[in-house]
Amino acid sequence: MSIRTLAFVACAALGLTACGGRAAQDRTAPIRALLSADALMLVSFDTNGDLSVSRDEAEAGFAREFARADADNNGALSPIEFSNWSSLVLGGSQIGPYRLDFDRNVDNVITREEYDTELRARFSQYDADENGALSRTEFVRLVGQARPPTQRRQTAPTIGGAGGPGE
Repeated sequence: MSIRTLAFVACAALGLTACGGRAAQDRTAPIRALLSADALMLVSFDTNGDLSVSRDEAEAGFAREFARADADNNGALSPIEFSNWSSLVLGGSQIGPYRLDFDRNVDNVITREEYDTELRARFSQYDADENGALSRTEFVRLVGQARPPTQRRQTAPTIGGAGGPGE
């Protein structure tokens, strides 16, 4: 047997071992999951403590949250009102849902109808078994389902290290 053949067989065996080990790791690795800000808000609508959010509980929650957001009680949310509500309830404006998710006609006003339409759509998206209620497991999204992975930026290598060239 030539050295080239022997090297090829050794590399192939190492590759198969690595592939087999990775598959075993994936099956036993903990599941990573995300809860989005809207899921955390929807969970808070469980008023009877049964660990499920019914459609009625959600509708009542939508009304409470709209009233909380509508600081001037004019029946519509301005961008500032939405931003304040988002910071308070959703944990900030850097995570969704975003203002334009609600303001589909982009007129800088979120009506109660627009608000309810968006939240009802999100409720329906989470309701995987379509039974009209959200269980805790329906809120969990696997990391890959939440957002496709993004490629990390490559950083340029520094020249000369910390002390500069020649050190």
